[in-house]
Amino acid sequence: MILNKEYTKEEIEYAFDTRFGYGIKGINLRKFTDGKPYIILFSKQFGPYTDEFSKNIFSYDGEGINKNQKLTAANKALVDSQKDGRSIYGFRQDREKGVWKYVGLLKVINWKYTPKNGFNTYVFKLKKVNLQTINTI
Repeated sequence: MILNKEYTKEEIEYAFDTRFGYGIKGINLRKFTDGKPYIILFSKQFGPYTDEFSKNIFSYDGEGINKNQKLTAANKALVDSQKDGRSIYGFRQDREKGVWKYVGLLKVINWKYTPKNGFNTYVFKLKKVNLQTINTI
């Protein structure tokens, strides 16, 4: 993956040797062939969540919309990633449809369960940890 390069869903599937099905969930839990878990994180600028992205810091709403969020497997994986060191590969869609820009490797620096838009929401603060190109996944 090349930092800031745009990829189609199919190119991302090929790079990670995975299939997302018809739609892409925001928090995708995956495992490398050696069994080590990682996360592929997707955010849409025009999506239903209120994610915010600046140059190196990312505020990401957890899984679940229009209801109080639960500690689903996906939300728990982000919470636990602080201590288990799970790799998080970040992608952002800046247009309404089409390609995803690779924003880099991310790390959860903190999170909170807080009222947002009338519901309790997991809000994760992530930071870019590697601004280099990744040649192999």
